[in-house]
Amino acid sequence: MNGLPLVVGGLGTGLVAGSLFGARHALEPDHVAAVSTLVEDEERPGITGAAWGTGHSLPILLLGGLFLALDVQIPTNIATAFELLVVVVLVGLGVRTLAGREALGLALLRHVHDEQDTSGGRNHRHLDVAGRRIGLLHSHEDEESLAVGIIHGLAGSGGVVIALAAASQTTVGGTAFLLGFSLASILAMGVAAWTWGQAIGQSRKLRLVAGGASVLVGILLFAEIVGLTPPF
Repeated sequence: MNGLPLVVGGLGTGLVAGSLFGARHALEPDHVAAVSTLVEDEERPGITGAAWGTGHSLPILLLGGLFLALDVQIPTNIATAFELLVVVVLVGLGVRTLAGREALGLALLRHVHDEQDTSGGRNHRHLDVAGRRIGLLHSHEDEESLAVGIIHGLAGSGGVVIALAAASQTTVGGTAFLLGFSLASILAMGVAAWTWGQAIGQSRKLRLVAGGASVLVGILLFAEIVGLTPPF
C-alpha cells in the first residue's frame, strides 16, 4: 500500500486513481471482518455495507479536505487511539456474533418495535442495552454500521488515504481522488456485504466463521499496532 505510486494531476485521473484505491481499501481484512458481523439478520445487507462505506468516507472526506486546504494532519497518537478502538470494536463484534446478540445484551441500534413515526412512516429505533430501551435515537436504519465505518475512517488507514490524496499534483486532483475513493468504498462494501448476506442466511456455521474471523483480525491488528507483527 505504502509503495503505491500516485501522480494525480486532474479530475479524471484523480477519480480513477481514487476509485481503484477505494475499492481495494474497502476490502481490507479488518473492514470485511467487521461488516461480516454486522449483516447478521439484516434484510438488506447491501444497505448495511453501504452504510459502513458512508461512515468510513465521512471522516476521510473531512480530514482529507482540511489536509488539502490547510495542510492539517491528524496527530499520530490520535490515529493510534482510533486504531485501538477498531481493535475493541472488532473483538466486540466477533464475540457478540459468536455468543449471540441477545445472550450478551448487546443488540445495539436494532429494531425493537414496529411503531411507525408520524413524520416519515419508518420504524423507530432505540438504543437497546441489556434489554433496556433508551429512546435517544430515532434515526433510520444501519446506524450501527455507519458508526463502525466512522471509527474505521478515523483510524490509521484513513491517514494513509489522506496522505495519498495530499500527494496529488493539484488540489483538483486530490479532491477528485477523495471523491472517487469514497464512492468506490461505498459501492465495494455494499456489494461485498450483499454477497456475504446472501451466503450467510440462517447458517450458524458461517456466523461462527464471521465472529471468529472478526476476533482473530482484531487480535492481529492489535499485535501490529504494538509492533509484534508486520502489517497484514
